[in-house]
Amino acid sequence: MGSLAADTHYPDASDETLILTHPTAAEMERTWRLNHREWGGPLDLPSYLGREKFLASTPLAANGGMLHWILTEAHDEKEKDKEEKRRVLASCETIRKRVLYVPPAGAGDKVREGLGYGIGSVYTYPEFRGKKYAARMLKELGSALRTQPAAEEKGVEEQPRKKYPQKHHVNGSRAAVDAGSDGANEGYDGVPQKKKAEAVCSALWSDIGKRFYASKGWPVFASEHVEFPSSPSSPSPPGIPSLLERSGQPHGASLTLVPVNTSNLTELCLRDEAQLRGDLLRHARDTGRTAFAFAPDHDVFRWHWAREEYIVSRVFPGRQASEVRGMIATVTSTSTSTSQTNAILNGGGDSERGRETRIWAIWMRNYGEGAASNPAKNTLYILRLVIDNGNDNDNDAASSAPPPLNENGVAVPSSPGSQKALQLAFDAIMHSAVDTARAWHCGSVHLWNPTPAVRGLIAGSGLAHKFVDREVDSIPSMMWYADKEIGKGEGEGEGKGTGVVDWIANDKYCWC
Repeated sequence: MGSLAADTHYPDASDETLILTHPTAAEMERTWRLNHREWGGPLDLPSYLGREKFLASTPLAANGGMLHWILTEAHDEKEKDKEEKRRVLASCETIRKRVLYVPPAGAGDKVREGLGYGIGSVYTYPEFRGKKYAARMLKELGSALRTQPAAEEKGVEEQPRKKYPQKHHVNGSRAAVDAGSDGANEGYDGVPQKKKAEAVCSALWSDIGKRFYASKGWPVFASEHVEFPSSPSSPSPPGIPSLLERSGQPHGASLTLVPVNTSNLTELCLRDEAQLRGDLLRHARDTGRTAFAFAPDHDVFRWHWAREEYIVSRVFPGRQASEVRGMIATVTSTSTSTSQTNAILNGGGDSERGRETRIWAIWMRNYGEGAASNPAKNTLYILRLVIDNGNDNDNDAASSAPPPLNENGVAVPSSPGSQKALQLAFDAIMHSAVDTARAWHCGSVHLWNPTPAVRGLIAGSGLAHKFVDREVDSIPSMMWYADKEIGKGEGEGEGKGTGVVDWIANDKYCWC
């Protein structure tokens, strides 16, 4: 059923009888059984099938958040027997996510919200490979996702696309958009209602290099990460007293570490987004380029954690997944020098007393084949690293201006004391991550696309590390829909983005 290798007639990839549609439950399971070899990792087939169903039930994916797609041959809707026997030529899945973006200066100073789609598990049945079916599916999918929000708002799914190469004629979606607002009426976030019917973007993370998806309309973005080994030969993380002593903090300074878990995740996500909105506004204003980010939503992190929990329960039977899903490091300066005290008494100066410097990281563990016996196959990923700027008014781009950077790219918050505090907080976070990786059989810690400020902190940490520019796996790639005219430029093809759209916070949490 479904995949009929015995049928030697293969339609041409450009044939207009090919359609993009959604699979039946049987077709989904059949596809999972085949792609288990590619993405099963440490899970046997029954466990892998269970994981796919489990992840589809998470808040991010449930209720239409995740959709499965296949390229197949059209049939008369009355001929159900043909549907049972149709061939699945290619398949993939998408996850709906909230996104934030700010057009270039002059287009307004509001952070716009919209929907984006993460694309994953692009797969061609073995007997159909080399016939460009995946390319045809992606061509159809890129157009279909653009108007998918309109279909979701109506409470209906996109219907099969029957014409090739016509664009956007999926179940009347184009008519639904064109019949909407003329742009005069704006939505709650300043976006014309007409644009509400369209997605902002779709993104994927290529495991086959940088050329294929770029040639299909998903240009690549930065794909660097820094890797910290956590092998038994690596030095054990120092305790808090040692970190304080090494950092040169004044007497009375304190370092507090608080685990990230389900109880404080929502608070951190809200704080992160508030700060990220300021970053987007400032970036668009300063560069004249569109600034974009996936929203760091609670459900996004819970999806990653659910994935980890399921795998841990199978790889390490009887061992519960750790409740520590990251770390918050806060450095509080509680003492002042004599000169500072005199300045304060005279009505001037600034005290370090009570000043807090805070950094947090949210992470997840991923396990490969042979995970229990081979730590080199396993990785602790830092999904998101945030340096709290301490500003509670981040929607004002001017008020959320970042601290200056020194010659190494290190953020200098305002004084030598606060710079030391920043380094101390970062060191504590990374030592905690390395220690956790070692305890959970992960051979390394990966942090994606560190900013210049974070690169400077890495250099100052003394931790063993190396930078890797990925050329084959997990290559962030994005097709831009919003304000399409600004999505064109020198970044087309194998460039570093779409030319005038900058992906801010291009971190692992975006991946799916």
